[in-house]
Amino acid sequence: MPVEATIKVAPEVKGRLDKLKKYPRETYNDVIDRLTRDALKEAAEELTDEDIRDIEEAVADIKAGRVYTTRELMRELGID
Repeated sequence: MPVEATIKVAPEVKGRLDKLKKYPRETYNDVIDRLTRDALKEAAEELTDEDIRDIEEAVADIKAGRVYTTRELMRELGID
C-alpha cells in the first residue's frame, strides 16, 4: 500500500528531476523510483576476479614507478 508523503527539495533538484522525466506528465515518484532502482542495480554489480587482478596489477605498477606521463606516451606512440 503506497504511503503518501511530502518532501522538500531545492529548486535546482526539482529542475533536475524535471529534466529527467521521460515524458511531461511522468510523476516525480516514477522518476525517483526509476533513478533509485537504476542506482541500486549499478551498485550491486560486482567486480570480477579478473577486474580485481587488473586493479592490483595497476596499483603495483604505479607503486613501482612503471608509469608514463601523457607527454611520454604521446611521444612513444608518435602522436606529437
